Amino acid sequence: MSKEYPLLLKPGRMGPLEIPNRIVMAPMGSLNGDDDGHVTDKGVRFYVDIAKGGLGLIVVEATYIDEELSKSKPNVFGISKDSHITRMALLATCIHDQDVKCVLQINHIGKQISQAGKKDSLGPSEMVEMLGGKYPFPIRGITREGIVKLKEDFAMAAWRAKVAGFDGVQVHGALGHLINMFCTPFYNRRTDEYGGSPENRIRLFVEIIDAIQEKCGRDFPIIARMCGCDFDPDGITMEEGIIHAKALEKTGVTALHVVAGSNRNVRSINIQYDPRGDFLSVAEEMKKAGIKTPIIIDGGLSTPDIAEQALADGKADFIGLGRPILADPDWAKKLKEDRPEDIVPCIRCTMGCVGTMEKYNSAVEMICSVNPRCNYAGYREIAPLVKKKKVCIVGGGPGGMEAARLAAIRGHEVTLYEKRKLGGTMHEAAFDPDLKGDILLLVDYYLAQMKKLNINVIYEEATTQTILAGDYDAVIVATGATPRKTKLAGTDKLHVYSILEYTEKNKDIELGQTVLIVGGGFVSGEIALSLAKKGKKVIMSTRRKNMLEVGNDNSSPMQQRLTALLFQHGVDIKLDLNLTEITDDGAVLAGANGEKTEIKCDNVLLCRGYNRADGLYKELEGQVKELYKVGDCVQPRLIGDAIHEGWLAANRI
Repeated sequence: MSKEYPLLLKPGRMGPLEIPNRIVMAPMGSLNGDDDGHVTDKGVRFYVDIAKGGLGLIVVEATYIDEELSKSKPNVFGISKDSHITRMALLATCIHDQDVKCVLQINHIGKQISQAGKKDSLGPSEMVEMLGGKYPFPIRGITREGIVKLKEDFAMAAWRAKVAGFDGVQVHGALGHLINMFCTPFYNRRTDEYGGSPENRIRLFVEIIDAIQEKCGRDFPIIARMCGCDFDPDGITMEEGIIHAKALEKTGVTALHVVAGSNRNVRSINIQYDPRGDFLSVAEEMKKAGIKTPIIIDGGLSTPDIAEQALADGKADFIGLGRPILADPDWAKKLKEDRPEDIVPCIRCTMGCVGTMEKYNSAVEMICSVNPRCNYAGYREIAPLVKKKKVCIVGGGPGGMEAARLAAIRGHEVTLYEKRKLGGTMHEAAFDPDLKGDILLLVDYYLAQMKKLNINVIYEEATTQTILAGDYDAVIVATGATPRKTKLAGTDKLHVYSILEYTEKNKDIELGQTVLIVGGGFVSGEIALSLAKKGKKVIMSTRRKNMLEVGNDNSSPMQQRLTALLFQHGVDIKLDLNLTEITDDGAVLAGANGEKTEIKCDNVLLCRGYNRADGLYKELEGQVKELYKVGDCVQPRLIGDAIHEGWLAANRI
């Protein structure tokens, strides 16, 4: 057992379930079902790969419970009919083969059924929700007959899970899905026994658990996934969350899996902008209120130190990890082996685990930015070494360091050139540790791996002559990108900085009170938010034509949250404008019709995008035996793209 983290590795109990440690995989949708909801072989491999990592308990992802309105996306798992049992039994057996317990999450998606292309969106009450305060979204209220059927569907789904061999079920009552909508006053406008008071709004959840117990027996473990507090002014309050927890406790559930936030404020998904362990205060209040049922808590508990401290402080009994397990399935195993420095940190970017599915409307499966093997078990395996080679890698950013790491693990002799410092522009990406500190965790991880693997790091700029003189068998170019230059007059004025200049030297740059940021992308938005939180008056101009495009370099929850936070902190966003002139006391912007707007400000920050720095690659073409390029020198994109390409290139050599 680890000397540093004894509580995380201490056995525990959830009712009849004996759990070998306190680390629980929280449910994460993988989209590994077939068109009819049956678990595919890929889905089995995904969970077996995770189970090998030594977790105490795996909560298998949300499964739909009926054939009509509970299926959220194409290719999600189903437990709505008996034909689903066979493949579910295979999944449960294969997880148990790794000596890990598993429960199956059962769920009705509620209003979010529209994401599957259906017109009928279901909730507790008939209403029209204004998405983003602007777009009308009709919700049909469930009938009393529908409630009776809903309880039967949940009970039958749990029974099928029991027949399939799962150790229990988790009933999903959070994150804006149907049960959670009943619990939340914003959605629940009912005037019968299911609406009004907190006791009435939790009634459906309690009756569903009662129905499952009647069908499966009271000794069949049930975990209630619940929202402790919405953080919305018209949502579930902390006081109401405690009332709900006490009502669920009376049913005899084996555990409460507590989360917080709502899909309306996007706080239910803990991201880079949020403090790690954001929901611990909610679990703590439940403990103070006398809740005795074991509490599983998640929400940014991505590092062992904060997870261990949560247990030490008595704020929770078990730690739920979703995205951190995608980043490193061996999270628990590495703790047991006393090597926490080898845990690949989740950077809470949501770009792959959630963002990819959102961006492509569920057309592709879940991936992870920092783990190229996530959801590719059996497909992306480390290739055996055929011949040891001398490998040169140019660039010590995420793509270069991942390539160096894997090439060294495979047995190659690796030399890494970095002209500045290892981490590359990840240091600039982490310009504000309060917003982007997770990226520094990733830098620290890679620095530890470079040292442990004895990779030869040369701190100088590699030239074509240097590389050719080294007689390398393979070269991977990871030279990144450079900011686009503008011919606009005035960019050399003392009050004007490029975004890269500011993020590299922001500790030494004293900006005035009013700052104009030119550019509407993700980086611009994050800098605008950082400055606004420090009390600056921030104006953000962009050529993008509507607010939904601001920061929308992807469709992850980070983008949605960034837009909301920009509004919350008073950033003045000016749309559909081009920068035409930089003056001594500001700048001039012009609209499509030529109308000009003069902005008075103390500083101008320019973010006009990036160009790939692939000059070295072009010089080396045809001169080395194996030549690869990865990351931003292929095309300026995200950290995850660089890491995946670095891994793939190193695995081919």
